[in-house]
Amino acid sequence: MEARIKNTHDKKLRKDFELILPKELVNKKIDEYIEKIKGTFNLNGFRKGQVPASVIKDKHGSAIMIDEVEKLISENIKKIVADNKIKLALQPKVDLKKIEMGQDIEVNLIMELFPEVPEIDIKKVKVVKKEIEIADSELGEEFKKFAKYFCTWEKQDAGYKAKLQDAVKIDYVGKVDKKEFDGGSAKDYQLELGSKSFIDDFEEQLVGKKAGDELTVKVKFPKDYRVENLAGKPAEFEVKINEILVAKLPEITDEFVKESFGLESKKVFEENLKKELEKRNEDMTFDAFKIELFEFLNKKYDFDLPAGMVEEQTNIMWREIEEELKTNPQKFKNDKEKEKAREAKEELAKKMIRCGIILSKICEQNKIELSKEDFDKEIAKVLARFPGQEKQVIEYYQKNPQIIENIRLTAIETKNAD
Repeated sequence: MEARIKNTHDKKLRKDFELILPKELVNKKIDEYIEKIKGTFNLNGFRKGQVPASVIKDKHGSAIMIDEVEKLISENIKKIVADNKIKLALQPKVDLKKIEMGQDIEVNLIMELFPEVPEIDIKKVKVVKKEIEIADSELGEEFKKFAKYFCTWEKQDAGYKAKLQDAVKIDYVGKVDKKEFDGGSAKDYQLELGSKSFIDDFEEQLVGKKAGDELTVKVKFPKDYRVENLAGKPAEFEVKINEILVAKLPEITDEFVKESFGLESKKVFEENLKKELEKRNEDMTFDAFKIELFEFLNKKYDFDLPAGMVEEQTNIMWREIEEELKTNPQKFKNDKEKEKAREAKEELAKKMIRCGIILSKICEQNKIELSKEDFDKEIAKVLARFPGQEKQVIEYYQKNPQIIENIRLTAIETKNAD
């Protein structure tokens, strides 16, 4: 009276099994469970613990059967994995083909396997992480950026010609196909030249102009512009320059730093700023290193990947695009362009998974262990990509535990790259 197991699909990365749970086995499990709970069972019309097993089975047999079938399926999955020496890439997919009281239970099990990975010679991984030192000029530029938040704008004389980094106050009216459009006009609008606040080279066309000048600025809206009826179209703006302003930066002194940032001195401010720059550069070099490492490993080691794992990783990455589409529904011109974007995400997902598996192998060979802290950091990065939706993302992961394996592989990538 054992479960009957038959291998129905046998490929390198996928094995399917038909699992038959005989009705005698299922009934035995139901009866054993009822016998175990009978002494504490309550039901109106009977004393506690005196409810006949047949009554319990009649009223609750179906619910008990479902619980016992789940246990039997889990036990048999473990047996199949052990007997066939299977290394699962994802949680097996369980398809209940037939489940009915008093009948054999028929189940299809789909198992995706980890690929066989060749031995990795870490000495042949020729990727070097570059270190970038903070130059004084870079620190100086960062000082200017901070100071600009606190700058004052000084109006210039009539003969002054506008330069990049200056600001202009302008009146403008925009037209597409010789017709004004919503949001295309303003009065006395302050625009910093070189800020790229306006489309195309609008700002650059105002360089060299003086207060009182009037001109026509010709530009073209980008193809992915958020307003569909303007996307990709040429436009003309009639512009009048009212004033030209030059930024006057404050002097960064101990007193300024105390008032603006609550820090004790200019020196402390400089030290903090340098640390921020170092952290930014470190993140940039690490990202560049990971990209180079991905490319190297994907070219050097090629093997098939579990389809389900690729699909899950692609779905995770595509969710960010879906969020973007909520605010920018015209991101893609048509379904074909959207499909190409998804295919690109799928290719990236394959690279990420392949590298994760390779680096997992390196961890195994070199006895590098992934700590809870390493894993938690990677989870935090994922949640940070969905601000305000952390709860929904966690619930999604709880319902799809196989996704956790992809996150674990990403954490392994980071651990190895460090």
